[in-house]
Amino acid sequence: MTDLMPPKDCASMADLRRQIDLIDTMLLDLLATRSQYIDRAIDLKRIEGLPARIVERVAEVLQNVTSKAAHIGLDEKLAETLWSELIEWSIERESKHLG
Repeated sequence: MTDLMPPKDCASMADLRRQIDLIDTMLLDLLATRSQYIDRAIDLKRIEGLPARIVERVAEVLQNVTSKAAHIGLDEKLAETLWSELIEWSIERESKHLG
């Protein structure tokens, strides 16, 4: 995140938009990396005989995310909504491969 300027240093909407675009690119890169871990989970779940959906793990991830969001001042509902989508996408992807 070293390429980012603090929001208060954005002198124009053009500056602000450039920063948001950088953040969007960073988020996309992180999501692509996360999806690689989901692909590895498919292999490991197959080896370990685990289902795509593990209810306890879903609850744990959502709890972790909302707790961390609250700690850093991010809206907990936003974090929960975004991660719920990520989790459901991941489970759907795993289900397709696990059968």
